[in-house]
Amino acid sequence: MRLFLATAFALGWLFQYLALYNPLWLVAAMWTPALGAILEMKKKGSLRPRPLRSELGSLVRIYRATAPAAAWLLLMCGVAYFLIGLQPLDLEKALQGRIPLWWYLATTAFMAPLAPVINAFLATFGEELGWRGYLLPRLASRYGWGGASVVVGLVWGLWHTPAILLLGHNYGKTWCLPCLALFVLLTIPMSFIHTWAYLKYGVWGAAFLHGAVNGWAGIYVLLYSQTIGDLLWGLAGIYGAATLSIVAAVFWIGLKGSLPPSGG
Repeated sequence: MRLFLATAFALGWLFQYLALYNPLWLVAAMWTPALGAILEMKKKGSLRPRPLRSELGSLVRIYRATAPAAAWLLLMCGVAYFLIGLQPLDLEKALQGRIPLWWYLATTAFMAPLAPVINAFLATFGEELGWRGYLLPRLASRYGWGGASVVVGLVWGLWHTPAILLLGHNYGKTWCLPCLALFVLLTIPMSFIHTWAYLKYGVWGAAFLHGAVNGWAGIYVLLYSQTIGDLLWGLAGIYGAATLSIVAAVFWIGLKGSLPPSGG
């Protein structure tokens, strides 16, 4: 496990630093947990790659893994509008006649289902092979699936430290220590829904869920752009973590009765 963590953090943090000069390094950073997992498994002689087709299975089945991301988006937007009274962005006014509103909405509706698969193949599979495919089951053998989800969520959040402190990732503020703490508060419930996806749909299921979160959560940012950088109401703020915790609890309760043996 030490080789995995050293690779994921040393290279991952280096690539996040290099993203100061080219944002494509962030994509490279997302593959460092996969590299760490491959090196660790190769060292132990346990690297047994499975055919891509058998891993992906039915795309329809894999897409079911994105359900928590859709539920989170609906809960965030619904509570913000109906209970809190936040006013969504007037899209037609924001577009200022540059393109028709109907064309913008049609394009968004067309692209939304593609976001999980595009993101999974470009980047999120790299993280999920490491966090869920390697680290999670090894920690589960010690702490159970719930305890392992907490630890992976903590590690996962701290892994983003350079991106948050140097780049202002998700918050638009650099050197913001409360932002880093809030992000870890977010990645812990995020870890539970990814454990759910991994146990039900495998590493690719977790990668599709991760891709859906990255692709769909921005809809909240678009509709409620006044919350960008807001540590209370922002997507990655207290509100985002609270609504995600509700979603994570619902999906985890549904899974808990059928959890496989720890580390299985």
